Amino acid sequence: MRLSFCTIAFRDEPIETVIPRLAEIGYPAVEVFYPQVENHSERQLIELRKLADDVGIDIAVLSPYFWLTQDETLRRRSLGIAERCVAAARLLGCPRIRTFTDTGPTGIGSGAAAPAHWDTAVAALQTITAMGRDLRFVVETHARTLADTPASTLRLLRRVDAPNLKVLFQPMFDRDYGADYEALAEHVEHIHLNNMATAEGPGWVESGPIDLVAFVVRVIGGGYRHGVSVEYCWRDVPWARAESAYALLTAGRGVCAER
Repeated sequence: MRLSFCTIAFRDEPIETVIPRLAEIGYPAVEVFYPQVENHSERQLIELRKLADDVGIDIAVLSPYFWLTQDETLRRRSLGIAERCVAAARLLGCPRIRTFTDTGPTGIGSGAAAPAHWDTAVAALQTITAMGRDLRFVVETHARTLADTPASTLRLLRRVDAPNLKVLFQPMFDRDYGADYEALAEHVEHIHLNNMATAEGPGWVESGPIDLVAFVVRVIGGGYRHGVSVEYCWRDVPWARAESAYALLTAGRGVCAER
C-alpha cells in the first residue's frame, strides 16, 4: 500500500520545495494540492515531474476542488478546472484526480439534494470523466456532498456509470467509518488519513480519538492495496507532523511498507 502526504498542509510553500522534503522524510508518493500548480506552465509541470523522479517520489493524486450542484457559474468554473487538471495530471504522470460534487459549507448533501441537483452533478461528472478516460477520478466521501453516505456514493457511481470514476474514502467520524469503508471497498482507490480535532487542538494521525493505525490494519486485512494519504487541511502544520505520521505508519506495526 503506497503511503502519500497531501501537500495542502504546506499550501503556502512552493511545491518545488515541498516534494523533495517529503521524499527526504521517506514518503514514496505525494498527493499534490492543485492550487499549488494551477498557474504552472507546461514546462514547469514537466520540470516538476522530473524533480519528483529525481528525488524518487511518485505523484499519486492531483487534488482540485469542484462545485457541481450549485449555480451555473460554479459548475462551468469546475469543468474548466477539471479540463486543466487532466492536462496537468498527464504532464505530471499522475494517474488520479481527486473529485468532489461540492466543496465547503455551501455544499449540498445527499439528504437535502433535489432531483435537479443529482441530474446536474451526474451530467457534470460524466463530462469530467470523459475528459480523461486514461485517468481515474476518485470522488471523495465527505459531508455536504452527494457522496456523504455509502448508499449515496454508490448511487452516484451507478448514475454516472463511468468505469474511471472510483472512490476516495475519507472517514466521516460521526458515522461508523469502518462499516462505511467496507460497504464501498470494491470501489475505493485512495484513502485519506486524518483525525478529529478536540478541545486540545487539531487531530493528528498519531494523536486523536480515532485509532487510524487500526483502521489501516483493517482495510489491509480486507485486501486493500491502493494508496493512502496523510491529509491535514489546516494551515501552519509543523513539518514534524509529516515526519511523525511517516514514522508511525512505517515502523512498529509496519502498516505501510517503506520504499
